[in-house]
Amino acid sequence: MPSDSSHSGRPHGFGVPIVLACGALATFVASYLVPPQWVFVLQDIVALGLFAVATNLLVGYGGLVSFGQAVFYGLGAYVMALGWQRYHAPFWLLFVLAPLFGAVAAAIIGALSLRTREWYFSLLTLAFSQLFFTIANRWYDFTGGDNGVFGPMIPSTLAVPRHGLWFVLAVSFIALLLLWIITVSPFGLTLRAIRENPQRVEAIGVDLRRHELYAFILSGAFCALAGTLFVVHDQSAFPGLFQWTQSGEPILMAMIGGMNHFLGPFVGAIIFIVAHNYLVANAASAWELILGIVLVLIVLFAPDGLLGLWSGRASGSHRLSRLRGVLAGRRSAKRVR
Repeated sequence: MPSDSSHSGRPHGFGVPIVLACGALATFVASYLVPPQWVFVLQDIVALGLFAVATNLLVGYGGLVSFGQAVFYGLGAYVMALGWQRYHAPFWLLFVLAPLFGAVAAAIIGALSLRTREWYFSLLTLAFSQLFFTIANRWYDFTGGDNGVFGPMIPSTLAVPRHGLWFVLAVSFIALLLLWIITVSPFGLTLRAIRENPQRVEAIGVDLRRHELYAFILSGAFCALAGTLFVVHDQSAFPGLFQWTQSGEPILMAMIGGMNHFLGPFVGAIIFIVAHNYLVANAASAWELILGIVLVLIVLFAPDGLLGLWSGRASGSHRLSRLRGVLAGRRSAKRVR
């Protein structure tokens, strides 16, 4: 699968939009071919793939390891669910408002968290995640507590599994294109430079904290958008969506697919969800152990993820063919002489 970035992170044309378009078309066709239960699996993959890519804007491109992105994912879901239950607001209004709520929450949490660095930043975002989890779990009168909110909160058209998949697919396709444009823009390139050498970037006059805050806000908005797609898939919202472990899943997906590749987290989401469903069905008591072992092996033998391993082999084959061409040219020159 092509990637928009090499190990150094340089963009390569329009490979990503082409792959996204082909993937969207393949998923649309698959919706007619796969059994109904797999339509729900595809919805889950696409929504969590967007969540993983949105998280990687902060983690992979910005170098900011956040365990609090579940705050915005859960917030997007709860805006949809509580807006339907408490205020009887229309679905489409809530769908527009949810990313805005995510962006505002990200601006506040980011402004506070970015005062710290490295692991202190990670721990503070984790604390915010647990704070929102506690609020959702304890504020029973408003959030429903541990029971959450369940019900027919989406239009009847989207409740049809195939139609719901098409909607999730269309929204994710547009969102991923926007995220890709952000990553290859001057702002995205500045984020990569900050990740690689913040001292040097600051020395040339770049405001590090402002760029990191913008990245935090953008990531929060897209994570909240992914939360709205979870509602389309599950028609529910519950406190577990705020758990820090929910924040860990997109990071695991990015590690599996490759943090230095735009599509890496999405590839990781496909592998993670398919493997999770298979292991739960066939090895329910040991699926976490097996998945942990696989993750350790990936970290040891493919630290740049599976896409990094694939692109490394491809570039190695390309270098080998070039070397053979050079050697063949030298032999021909010697014969002419």
